[in-house]
Amino acid sequence: MAMRFLLPTVMLFACNAGFDSAGKDPLHADSGGNSDDTGEPEDTGDSGVTPVDADGDGHYSLETGGDDCDDADDTVYPGAPELCDGKDNDCTGGTSGEGDLDADSILDCADYCPYYAMEGASGDGRPSDPMGTLQEAVDEAGATGCNEARAYYGTYAENVDFHGYGVNLESLSGPSATTIDGGGGDSCLILEEDGDGDLDEDNARVSGFTITNGGGGTGAGIRIKECSPTIEDNVITGNTITTENGVGGGIRIYNGSPSILGNEITQNDACIDGPENGCDGGAIDIRGGAPTVMDNYMAENTAGDGGAIWLAYSDALIVNNYLLGNEADDSAEADGEGLAKDGQGGGIDVQIGGPNGTMILNNVIADNRASALGGGIVVYEPYAGYDKVTVANNVIAFNNVLETEWGAGFTQWNGTTPTVYNNVIYGNLGVGAFADNAASTFSFSYNDVSGNFPDYDDSDTSADLWSGKGSGNLTSDPSFASVSNDVDWTNDDFTLKSSSTCIDAGKTDVFDVDGSRSDIGAYGGSYGVW
Repeated sequence: MAMRFLLPTVMLFACNAGFDSAGKDPLHADSGGNSDDTGEPEDTGDSGVTPVDADGDGHYSLETGGDDCDDADDTVYPGAPELCDGKDNDCTGGTSGEGDLDADSILDCADYCPYYAMEGASGDGRPSDPMGTLQEAVDEAGATGCNEARAYYGTYAENVDFHGYGVNLESLSGPSATTIDGGGGDSCLILEEDGDGDLDEDNARVSGFTITNGGGGTGAGIRIKECSPTIEDNVITGNTITTENGVGGGIRIYNGSPSILGNEITQNDACIDGPENGCDGGAIDIRGGAPTVMDNYMAENTAGDGGAIWLAYSDALIVNNYLLGNEADDSAEADGEGLAKDGQGGGIDVQIGGPNGTMILNNVIADNRASALGGGIVVYEPYAGYDKVTVANNVIAFNNVLETEWGAGFTQWNGTTPTVYNNVIYGNLGVGAFADNAASTFSFSYNDVSGNFPDYDDSDTSADLWSGKGSGNLTSDPSFASVSNDVDWTNDDFTLKSSSTCIDAGKTDVFDVDGSRSDIGAYGGSYGVW
């Protein structure tokens, strides 16, 4: 009888021996595949390893036989959603979409400043998910206060309006690979004061684009109105005013003080051969304000007046530019006898000066043409309170007038009173320096006027209008370093040889950057190093 009770007791003991020290049932199926079929890592009852889930995410650490690749972080475990935190959240060995393409130490997945654009894209503006247009990137950057926008390479067929935002728009690949195509009907870029009084638009900047195929009536390439952005390191080419009397083939500036720096501005047109009224400024038209136009290359632009630059009522600083091969030609009524050619200022037409002073300093103005007067530069019209114009330390060479003899190089007209000094006026295909009005009191001193056909002339056959205009003028060859006069200005070097008579021969109270008396020409004076 006792034996019948002994057997079940022994069997129960044997069954209990199948439970591990944690009391886990070996008959319970386990998807984890562990040897004890518990669904958890091997425990001390199986292998001596204590399972650890330090971060409480339900997954044990790799070190204790689990599958959590970072048991110190509860956002990291197999199957976890991939977050924008630079971590391998789902333990797959990667962080997809979490790079730093722009190297700004902000992950791409969280980087909404700058806003990015790529031709044909449709994203939200992150570096890895760019927007499809520059307009979208500019608008979002401005609206969010980021004020930074970037463009990947490509051609953007659009007319970008900054809507008064002070956005810095830059291309990542430069003008050779990044183009804004205006489509021929309106300005490629529009930067205008929006009337809210905060002047944000003065902080706007555009850099690194080819800006082309713009049209319309004002500023076919870029239209700037009552604000002061920076336009820098762009190629502005092939823009054309498409309305009668329009102005500003490349850039139009109205009552603003922008900085136009280091651009290549070529082959733009402001209705050359058009009517006498309007059609001004093939490269740049300036009306009012005090812009800085510096270190630009302006070539083969055309207009009715001001083949490269036309300006009025402006305290503009025009310095260290090359103005080469530009042309001014328009038509005007000629005493009832039809139309006459009347283009003026092949290089620069200072129509009216500035209230505080228009400054034209240290430029090379060469190979430009005008149909009527001022092949290189003309100071045209006096106006009370807007008569201050300085033309100093320029090279004005190899320019031409096509229909008259009124100043192939430099022309003073209508009794204007410019201050003209330290210029080389050389090799112009007509009168080098022309004066129009005996009553004018303009100052003309320390210039080298030579090699022109003739050097000086004026509109008064009874008197020499040049008498008493100044002292220190030379009539000697300036001795340029290397000038071919073959209409290919790319092989010309207008610096002076060491033997030049223009060295240390400039205005006595103007000094070169080394402290010596100023040289005559484009590389003398305070702006002489460029």
